[in-house]
Amino acid sequence: MAETVVSEAKKTRKKAEKSGSSKKSKGVKEKRTKSTTEDSRKRANEEAMLEQKAKEEALKNGALDFYRQLIEHGFKPFDGASIDFHRKRDPVVFIPGENPVLTAVRREELLNFLVANDIRRVLVDALFPSRVPLLQSLLEHGIEVYVLRRPSALAGFKAMLERRYNKKKQNANNYIEISRKNDFIDAVALAFTWPKFHRRIDLRYIMCWRAMNKWRRVYTIFTKVQQMIEDLDEDELPVTLHEDRVIKKAREFVDTVERYFPDIRRVFEKIKIPDDDVIAQALCCEVVLEVYHIPTKSDVLEKAGIRYSPTPKKPKPKKKEGAEGESKEDGSKPKYIHDGKLLFALTQLAIRLYHLDLIRQKRKVQWKATKLAERIWKCSRELQTTEESGRVGEALGGVRDLS
Repeated sequence: MAETVVSEAKKTRKKAEKSGSSKKSKGVKEKRTKSTTEDSRKRANEEAMLEQKAKEEALKNGALDFYRQLIEHGFKPFDGASIDFHRKRDPVVFIPGENPVLTAVRREELLNFLVANDIRRVLVDALFPSRVPLLQSLLEHGIEVYVLRRPSALAGFKAMLERRYNKKKQNANNYIEISRKNDFIDAVALAFTWPKFHRRIDLRYIMCWRAMNKWRRVYTIFTKVQQMIEDLDEDELPVTLHEDRVIKKAREFVDTVERYFPDIRRVFEKIKIPDDDVIAQALCCEVVLEVYHIPTKSDVLEKAGIRYSPTPKKPKPKKKEGAEGESKEDGSKPKYIHDGKLLFALTQLAIRLYHLDLIRQKRKVQWKATKLAERIWKCSRELQTTEESGRVGEALGGVRDLS
């Protein structure tokens, strides 16, 4: 009986050992499978990264070849770095020279990168609210910032190259190969846009510009909703208009402008804007910020889209293409394109100041808006030469460099 019990115990022990060993082997197999899967994923990620890097290097080399062709044809690049910004991707920086630099840089590392390469001037394609903090940091560190006063200048430059140089059959010896659109090509082409489209901005302007964008969004929505519901009765209104919120945003914008341009109140007095009409003051601040850097009255009207001439102009002679590649089309095109937001601010200001009806008195509104543009521009130019406390242009310091 005892022997039977012992034998059964041995059998049970052997079964337990077999089951344990089988579980261990299964666990080892699962671990091996997981490690193999992880290794394959790592290899796939590494291969994808290598492939992406190879593509970027090919695009970069193509852009550098494009740069060398432009130099051979006599084009002169911007004296500094050109930066092609993007919302989700890292900005691409191009530094021309004998050993050009073309690379993507993280936004948080951009300032250190520019300082390390001894860059004192940068050119960007356009202003956007998300770029303001970064451009602010560049300006605070003494780096000059230029922006295209005409955003279409970049596309216009590449279109000129397409028309004049990218016809291989007709210009076999004068051919410039333009690769398909990519970030590196845009950064290189930006450096060669015509200098007359480059506008220098300072720290004061960019801080006011950010406040102006917030005000514009609020006021544009407010006026659109007003126009949509002006024919409805009170019991039919689908929304409630909070004009006090619009006034609050206007006051914030005016206070910001006054903080950086203390003499702005003098413009309000000359335009005869009431002290209690904060919305009219905000509209006037918009116009001042948009026109104070413009050198001539005709350019102001051109930018506002109300360009006119009492006598017809004589046609200009066709301009031959020069060493910098400026075509006859570039010579005849204006510096400024129609700025709808500037015209909207002028129109709204004329309606508020002179109590006009936009529909019934459209021609008078246009005439008053034109006169306001001229007067505000003249006032803003006078501010630049005003001596205050023994210092010239204290309120608008550095504005002269912007034109």
